[in-house]
Amino acid sequence: MNSQYEKTTLANGVRLILVPMVGVNSVATSVMVAVGSRYETKENNGVSHFLEHLVFKGTAKYPTSEDIYVIERAGGLQNAYTDIDITSYHNKVIASDWELALNINTEMALHPRLEETYVDKERDIILEEMKRSDDEPSSKVGEIYQELMYPGTPLGMRIIGEVKSLKSIAPSTLRDYHEAWYRPPQMVVSIAGAISDKRQVTSKIEEWFGSLKGKPEHDFKKVTNDSQNGPRVAVVTKKEAQQAHLLLGLRTFPRGNDDRFAWNLFNLIMGVSFTSRLFREVREKRGLCYHVRSSSDSWADVGYWSIYAGVATDKVEEATKAILFEVGKVAREGVTDSEVAVAKKRLKTMLAFNSENPEFMGEFYARQETFRQPIVTLDDFDAKIEAVTKDDINTLAKKYLLQKNLNMALVWSKPKDEKLADLLRL
Repeated sequence: MNSQYEKTTLANGVRLILVPMVGVNSVATSVMVAVGSRYETKENNGVSHFLEHLVFKGTAKYPTSEDIYVIERAGGLQNAYTDIDITSYHNKVIASDWELALNINTEMALHPRLEETYVDKERDIILEEMKRSDDEPSSKVGEIYQELMYPGTPLGMRIIGEVKSLKSIAPSTLRDYHEAWYRPPQMVVSIAGAISDKRQVTSKIEEWFGSLKGKPEHDFKKVTNDSQNGPRVAVVTKKEAQQAHLLLGLRTFPRGNDDRFAWNLFNLIMGVSFTSRLFREVREKRGLCYHVRSSSDSWADVGYWSIYAGVATDKVEEATKAILFEVGKVAREGVTDSEVAVAKKRLKTMLAFNSENPEFMGEFYARQETFRQPIVTLDDFDAKIEAVTKDDINTLAKKYLLQKNLNMALVWSKPKDEKLADLLRL
């Protein structure tokens, strides 16, 4: 697997990650900024996402949307995303167009026009996006779960914001936020793929980013209370919902914790694709759902593991019991040698496939750098996975799968039922 990367840090703190790849004809470019919804306040909640939307309306060099979308006209892929603690502007193009692609990313991150004439229009678009999310129970249940886990903190706020906060965001709010957070120490530039001249890339980054004034790196408000004394339940009632959407989960570990290597295998065994325990037991044997999966989320200070399922409304109790039976079973009895062997093979194969994709490679290394983690190469990761034993996984299952840490978020057509908490038993 390709584990070669190069890092350059400019004098002002901007970092450049180069990931040369052999045998590909494309490049993936990005500018990542270490800012997102957890850096916001209740009053300006949604401003990170709002800003990411508005930069597509024009920059100093590319003053209109038509100019910005030149990447698509060149046949490339162009997009951006805002998350809880990162914002990314990213493109993928044929190798000869790398400079154009990276220049577009740079302009969007550094020189957005943020014109007043577009603010109200884009606000309306985001409000429609919010309505769509609210109408999608599978999306809504994730937001409810996040708030349940971290109530009263920025980590529990919606990435898209709230109606009240969005309506209060003015052009000056966006400009001030951009000035405050889009600072050199918060920025990572990456290019992965068919890089023909690394010196030329570095020279362009120096030209585009080198004159930025370096300012102290911002921090976020850490979650100070990541514990609970008993199961918790949150319910949203949507009378028109044809299905119940539930998330069950437990607190685990922060980003960068060494437990993540064994937990990757545990997660595959429990809830990823056709060979997982949850798929076999909850869908195939019991026929309780069409879709069931598990996943992990982590940030600098906290993390959790969760299981999602969409089930018939009258099957919520049965499905919850079935899922938690499997969770309790693995906590008590552990996993098998054969399950670990299969999970290792699956994960190594996934990594091999992804190592051929410049978008994945750029994200893999640039996100680690954006989060100030010691960079683990793909070969390092592969070795860490290979070293995991069955006992390692079983130890973690006993450590994290605790009844008192159970949480459940549910979006369905019924009101909250106090009996739901009684289902949360291992």
